[in-house]
Amino acid sequence: MQTRRNYLLALVLGVSIGFICIVILYLINLNIVIETLDTVEGASIVLLAYIIRISILAGMAIYLFKRWFMQEKMYTSDLPFLFGMFFILLVFGKLLEMLSNFMYPVVAHDMFLLYLKIRQFVVIATLAPMVFLSIMMIIIFLQANGKIKKYNDPRERNAFSLKILTIIAVVEAILIIVTPNTTIAGINIAIFVVLSLLVTTWMFYFSYRNKRLSQIHPLIIAIGFTGYLISNILRVLFQNIIGENALFIVITEVIDIIIGMVIFFGYIKKANY
Repeated sequence: MQTRRNYLLALVLGVSIGFICIVILYLINLNIVIETLDTVEGASIVLLAYIIRISILAGMAIYLFKRWFMQEKMYTSDLPFLFGMFFILLVFGKLLEMLSNFMYPVVAHDMFLLYLKIRQFVVIATLAPMVFLSIMMIIIFLQANGKIKKYNDPRERNAFSLKILTIIAVVEAILIIVTPNTTIAGINIAIFVVLSLLVTTWMFYFSYRNKRLSQIHPLIIAIGFTGYLISNILRVLFQNIIGENALFIVITEVIDIIIGMVIFFGYIKKANY
């Protein structure tokens, strides 16, 4: 019971601090946001699209955390917790993305780059739960093929996976900090996102082929993350061709809503094996 309270306190405290930081950033840039809404055509429609997307993501996160707290035993490596963290961090990412998109037309390059870097740190955090799970499944895959004989204890495997994840996060964080302009920043985070999604997609497909993670449907989730991967690649391509206008943002948000619901459906539906 005490552990459950500690987890709840840590989760509520972390989410609250995150939202307070987001609110402060919006208050600092409130005049810029209002100016964009007043002067940029389609900005209000973009705002509505973001609100719908964020509301759906928050609902999914709440459902998953509720499932986690209903478990008799709770571990931070549990699927409800990892998926809940993925969706709640995606909420923070979308809030920062919305802010940066509203700032882009009117702020100086250096200021926009700063907020872009903050947003990219959140992107790393968002993908971290799925990368962590992928590292664990890679270890299991190597153990099944006799490549490694260590980390049979789940606690040892979790600890080693966390070390690898920390190294990846630190390297990517350093790259973000030293990025000199928005072009390189975009390329840097695109490479990280694509590689992370490729590994995550493989992990869920591997789980399906080897009849693992039976409490969810790994194939549906793999399809969802494949769609997310394709969406991110096409977003970069079309952004360079037609620019990031209001119609482009709304279309990409609608597509990502559908993809997010596919991933969520894969979580709540059990595999048939």
